[in-house]
Amino acid sequence: MALEGSACAATLLYVEDEEITRTTVCTLLARKFPELSIRAAADGEEGLRLFCEIAPDLVVTDIRMPVMNGIEMSKRIMAIRGGVPIIVTSAHSDTEYLIECIESGITHYVIKPINMAKLFAAVESALASHRLKRELQEQQAFVRKLSRAVEQSANGVAITDPCGVVEYVNRSFSALTGYQPADVLGRNLRELQRTGEQSWVTAAAGFEWHGELESATREGEPYSEAVSIAPVLDELGAVANLVVTKQDITERRKSAREIELLNQRLSAHAEELESANRDMEGFSYTVSHDLRSPLSTINGYCQLIQELYGASLDEECARFIQVIYQETVTMGELIRTLLDFSLVSRGEISRSRVDLSETATTIAAGLMLREPERQAKIEIAPGLSAHGDPALLRAALDNLLSNAWKYTANKEQTLIEVGAEPDGEESVYFVRDNGAGFEMAQAGKLFHAFQRLHTEQEFKGFGIGLATVQRIVQRHGGRIWAEGETGKGAIFRFTLP
Repeated sequence: MALEGSACAATLLYVEDEEITRTTVCTLLARKFPELSIRAAADGEEGLRLFCEIAPDLVVTDIRMPVMNGIEMSKRIMAIRGGVPIIVTSAHSDTEYLIECIESGITHYVIKPINMAKLFAAVESALASHRLKRELQEQQAFVRKLSRAVEQSANGVAITDPCGVVEYVNRSFSALTGYQPADVLGRNLRELQRTGEQSWVTAAAGFEWHGELESATREGEPYSEAVSIAPVLDELGAVANLVVTKQDITERRKSAREIELLNQRLSAHAEELESANRDMEGFSYTVSHDLRSPLSTINGYCQLIQELYGASLDEECARFIQVIYQETVTMGELIRTLLDFSLVSRGEISRSRVDLSETATTIAAGLMLREPERQAKIEIAPGLSAHGDPALLRAALDNLLSNAWKYTANKEQTLIEVGAEPDGEESVYFVRDNGAGFEMAQAGKLFHAFQRLHTEQEFKGFGIGLATVQRIVQRHGGRIWAEGETGKGAIFRFTLP
């Protein structure tokens, strides 16, 4: 039988062999103590089994019962858990049992017929004792938890009286300062903690103080620490204690100093880069004006000689003039390529949505118009787009497609593909060709300026195009890589976040 109230703060086990008495008492107890969870048993053996099962906070039991009497049950209960309150109900004729109860340590009993007022009082007294005991246990558990938290804290903690005399220090305090409890207990922390008098005055007045200090351990080793001094107030609001916490910030300050030095170096490096950029701009101006001008003059005179005296020149002299003219053209193209390469690294990036499919189609059309005799097929996937600088992305595609067009020149049927592949949350764009390809062992040279994997006689070029593409992709926050096989073509993949 079980009767439960709305808030089960405690559990009562009632053992009584008379069913009417058991039912009546349980009902009255439930009305009087709605917070109780009440369980009932018909004899001592059942009561002992229930006790082991539910671990009640209070036991009320009759003495004379079949199978196992109340005294024997109570003795076994106290052997299992000493200190549990037990209230015995007995008749006037059970005097010898009452003496045995007292000798067994049972101090609460009510004479039958049961006086409910006395039973209520006994239960109330036992419950009050139970509540007090539980509150004490909870307080003790909280104090133990608080003590462990302070003792195991990563920060050093010291507790002093209002004047600063040390009453307690934790392990972290000793580890940080080198002072063991025996070294500091009873001493004034002001002698060890050079926080300045104002910090102690502030804390003693009931306010917290915080600061960062350069300190030294007992052995004289320097360290940096963040210190807080906080008052602990009593019930009347007066300062009863001071809590000093110390955090080791040596590494943090060291890192801050290193970051400051690094920032200074970066600032100096940035100034050097700015100066280098100015020099580069000056060089670009010189190349574009001072070098192009004499080349244009030589180019012009070569053409003039061919027009005016071409018919009178012997064959070898005419060939020399043609070589000079062609070399000036080549030099002009190299100057233009170098200027384009240098411009890729300078200037602001203007970002917008770029239709890569349309851009690639325009470039492909220009390539095929220049050499209409070639058997070529350029497949461009529709719907390719990216977010970036339109001019730079066009230059990147122009270099990749021109590169593929150049290295497929010796194929009977040129095949070039432009498309994209999904890779997680980003798209990987690619340009694939069936051209000359390359050995993967030399792939690292592809994106270095002036590094070429084929001779000038095999394929014309300056070795700048792929380096330009890499710089454009990197400026957009992407990456580029290549795969190839000699004689079977190559594929260049790149990302544009």
